[in-house]
Amino acid sequence: MAQQAMAQQDMSQTAEQSDAAAAAAAIAADIDAMSADRLADLPDAGAEELPVSAEAPEAPSGPEATTYLLIKELRSISRARSLRLQPEDVIVAVDGQPFQKDIDTFLDIMFECDPDNGVVLSIWRQGIVFNVIARGPLGCVLEHAKPEVSEKATADFADVVVEPQENYTTFEVLRDIFRNCIVLDTRLSPTAMIFPPIWCLQNRLWEVLVATFLVYGITLAVHWVLFIIAYVVLAIYFKKAHLVLRRSFAMMRGRHIWLVLAAKSELEAQRLCRKLDPKSVFVPDLVGPPVTDEPPKKRRRRRGK
Repeated sequence: MAQQAMAQQDMSQTAEQSDAAAAAAAIAADIDAMSADRLADLPDAGAEELPVSAEAPEAPSGPEATTYLLIKELRSISRARSLRLQPEDVIVAVDGQPFQKDIDTFLDIMFECDPDNGVVLSIWRQGIVFNVIARGPLGCVLEHAKPEVSEKATADFADVVVEPQENYTTFEVLRDIFRNCIVLDTRLSPTAMIFPPIWCLQNRLWEVLVATFLVYGITLAVHWVLFIIAYVVLAIYFKKAHLVLRRSFAMMRGRHIWLVLAAKSELEAQRLCRKLDPKSVFVPDLVGPPVTDEPPKKRRRRRGK
């Protein structure tokens, strides 16, 4: 009897296991059927979305393709600051060609330019276009100008003719608080090497002139060979330091570097400066008297009746 009871119990357990397996198989079949239905719907959905994405219009090109580059910020030590560029200056052309490309392209041009010759950059500032010669990256933060600013720059640049770089010379303009300006030609004058005293007279370097005559007099009093050696040494010194001397003594007299321009002559440089500041005064003046403010009218004192 006990064996029959155990056999019946085993049979009931086997039946329960088979029923559970059948139920699990049925559930799995239902899940597979539902997955198949979903997969069957996917190709149609994909077929509907693909043409839409393929035919979707491209995003309109931003200001990178239609506007010039604008200087947003200057670093404390950078080539842009040495060239006396300012925030809000707009770079309208590179070597005479209007530049409306992206910032990376401009950086590549500046990194790859010849460090001896550089490139001519046309700068727009408050309606005035002038040129500078940059011999490497500017080292400033750039962004694209607003469309209305680019339109104004384009209109002002239309009348400007940019000549080949070899026709330009870099001029430094130093100005004091009274707007008295001097224009320094950065080219070497042969007079500075051949006869330094005359060069000092031309540039009003009185202290340098006195020091030069003292050196000549002392060496000549000792021996004429020593005088010749001193003459040659001073000629080499003036060749290397002619610009530093002029700039340093101008700054010692209260002036600071206001502009750095690429122009064909000192006359053209003064004209550009006069456009940027109509009240600027030059020594020597090649462009005529500056604009002056009218003196205030004196009020008459009314006498009492």
